Amino acid sequence: LTVKWEEADEKIEDLLEELNRTGYNFNRDFILKTCLTLLDKGAAYNVNKFRDKNTREKIINEWEAISKSIKFVKDFLWENTYIRSSKALPSYLTLIPLIYFRYHYKKKWDEAINLDDYILRTLISGAFSGTPDNLIDKCTKNINSNEDFIVKDIYGVIRADGRNLEVSKETILKQSYTSKNIHLYFNLWYKDFDYRPSAKDNSPQIDHIFPQVALKSVKVPNPETGRMNLLKYKAYDRNQIANCMLLKQSENGSGGKADQLPEEWFEEKPDAYLKKHLIPTNKELWKLENFEEFIEERKKLIEEKFSYLILKE
Repeated sequence: LTVKWEEADEKIEDLLEELNRTGYNFNRDFILKTCLTLLDKGAAYNVNKFRDKNTREKIINEWEAISKSIKFVKDFLWENTYIRSSKALPSYLTLIPLIYFRYHYKKKWDEAINLDDYILRTLISGAFSGTPDNLIDKCTKNINSNEDFIVKDIYGVIRADGRNLEVSKETILKQSYTSKNIHLYFNLWYKDFDYRPSAKDNSPQIDHIFPQVALKSVKVPNPETGRMNLLKYKAYDRNQIANCMLLKQSENGSGGKADQLPEEWFEEKPDAYLKKHLIPTNKELWKLENFEEFIEERKKLIEEKFSYLILKE
């Protein structure tokens, strides 16, 4: 491509710089795979495709339209889903069918509905994980058949490919401190949180509401010895999403929450703060001895928060 198009490197780098300026991490492979898909060459990344003269010439001649379509969908992602960080975008490939639709059926875009639901549901369910080249091709075939992006039809294509689209409350509640997708959920939860602040102290950090050190102090008797030396709350109990919230680094560090228990940290917090973090307002639940009851109540609030994503058959 660069042999026949001297500006190729510069054009691609300029596009990537523009795409990633707001916190994403698009790369060259994504751009080139998208080019192949838009030109109906198939999503599979194969260098021989770029040796084809017609393909190269189409990329060169269509670069302006291709790059505009990619940037348009990136802007849609930013403005309509609140996914504004690479941490919250586990798969970029889910965007390619949308870019294809925008490129080929630009006039239909404003009439299409539920495009944001498509993005969120495919990301959370991991529908485009693994090797989705064939799935991308099937989606573009469906778009061409309908001359439109009909979300329920695309969902049918994804399910027919043997991929999951279900988002249940269990899917959400099993997220934990170490889950790769937890920032995706938090990005949707804390829609006004700046994931790329100018000041480092404003960077987001996942915090344990009931501190690990406090939960590790709670012991139960060892059935073999009778000694109180077994942890009552295992790693999953401590790290589950229902015991996590998002704080600024300055809030969470020294002089901030640190290892304070909820009954201390939330005591003087206004109702708006509790509502933002989905904290049960019953102060009795903020005590260490009521950790399990707190978790059950917060799970209900989290389920309600994400109810719009949970499939209802």
